[in-house]
Amino acid sequence: MSVMQSFKNLFVGSDETEEELSPVYDGSSQTLDPAADKRNREVKIAATTTLQIVLARPADFNEVKSIGDDLNAQKTVLLNLETVKAEDAKRILDFLSGVAYANGADIKMMAQKTFAIMPRNVGFSGVDLMSELENNGYSF
Repeated sequence: MSVMQSFKNLFVGSDETEEELSPVYDGSSQTLDPAADKRNREVKIAATTTLQIVLARPADFNEVKSIGDDLNAQKTVLLNLETVKAEDAKRILDFLSGVAYANGADIKMMAQKTFAIMPRNVGFSGVDLMSELENNGYSF
């Protein structure tokens, strides 16, 4: 196999996988016969992305903008409000609830004063920790 053939297989795909690929319609009046135009095919590429999790422990409401920026960047935020005054904690949670709603994110209470805010592309399975503890007789 030549070097040029190796590059072609890297970017276009080898002839062995040609029957798995389906043609793509580009809007022209040409036929969709894969043999007629080998450049006009779908190629599936396995892409990996990294999930970013941010731990946020704000001291007061002034730090909420950077947390909102993380949510807008589709990062998962673990929000710990243990060190915040009760009125600031309510304001922070109200603001971040609005940012989460605008981005289609979900908010789950993990423990007392601790929340996970997950973008729509992050799934959460299992029972909420707080619900599980309350069902077993623990109350907060």
